[in-house]
Amino acid sequence: MGTVFGGVTDSGGALFVHDVNTASCVFCPYGADLAPGDRVRIYDERPGIVRELHERVAEVTAVKIFRSTGRRVTLDLMMISDGEAHRIADDSDTSVQALLEHRAGTQGFDRRHPPVVVYFASVH
Repeated sequence: MGTVFGGVTDSGGALFVHDVNTASCVFCPYGADLAPGDRVRIYDERPGIVRELHERVAEVTAVKIFRSTGRRVTLDLMMISDGEAHRIADDSDTSVQALLEHRAGTQGFDRRHPPVVVYFASVH
């Protein structure tokens, strides 16, 4: 299993998402060493009196290079719709504004580990 950078808490290939039951992608601001066919553990954490952790195994279906101009987002150099940007943000437990602001030349952007969006499907 590959290493994931950003949005992840361990090196075992785990991806943090907003909801394991509905998520199908996640934004990795510092890249991911994953490829289609890799298996990865996705998890979420639900606040409450007792912290609940939910997880499942998923198979990576695509890894797309993320770019932002500050006004538009592209994946693999193809412009995406506002709806797709919202879906990526929702699944990643972040905002569309945070996606737009993660671009070359800003603090926190690491050219050595370019951002990607990892798409996945449940493994039953």
